[in-house]
Amino acid sequence: MKLLREYLLALVAGVVGGGLGFGLGMVAAGLVAAALGITSFEGASGYFAVFIGGPIGGLLGLVLAPLLVLRRAGHRSAAALAGRIALVFVGVVAIGAAALGAFWGMRPIVNANGPAPQLVFEIRLPPGVAPPNPKATSIELQTSKNQMPATLEKIRQEDGRAVIPGRVDLYFRVWQRMLVLTMPDKTDVLFDLSLGMSPSHTRSFGAWQRASYLAEPGKDAARRTTAADHYDIRYRVEWAGED
Repeated sequence: MKLLREYLLALVAGVVGGGLGFGLGMVAAGLVAAALGITSFEGASGYFAVFIGGPIGGLLGLVLAPLLVLRRAGHRSAAALAGRIALVFVGVVAIGAAALGAFWGMRPIVNANGPAPQLVFEIRLPPGVAPPNPKATSIELQTSKNQMPATLEKIRQEDGRAVIPGRVDLYFRVWQRMLVLTMPDKTDVLFDLSLGMSPSHTRSFGAWQRASYLAEPGKDAARRTTAADHYDIRYRVEWAGED
């Protein structure tokens, strides 16, 4: 327990010392930059402070702070100190990697560095249902963070059934997405989408899947679909620039 407590104290000291050292290193590098004649033209002095002074100060703080803690705990052997400081260094790196991973995992946007990927879908209507007027039909992607209208393409007939193709942006990272088709008679057909928070590019459509719910006019609640309803969807995800 004593060794564990000493290691945790040294680890905390390493995190705090590294952070303080980075900040102080930036300040010191800013002063040195002025003395060396490094100007702020195009951010040269700032780059020097952030990429030279900061890392040097952070490294010194990461080593010296746990070294002081370990020496106060009674460790004097150079080999013992070096081994424990190496463990502290590994621990700090692991904490930093975990923090970066958590930050990356909590990002709200699917593609923060470019256009949003698109859900490319085809909705197949029941046999005998006439192709609806696109102006009286809407399809919308609904998530916990936004509602996004889809862009519809030309409706076609396939094996005696109308097929409505379209696409819609997948902007936010969310666990649940639902595509809602509103027919001219105000019937809502709801499709649960299994995509994950950050869907990958897919080159071809998946298998046809039955709609999840029907919300019919005049009824209080949506009902689960049955095999007799014959509303189907298939889809894929398209990222710009991917084959």
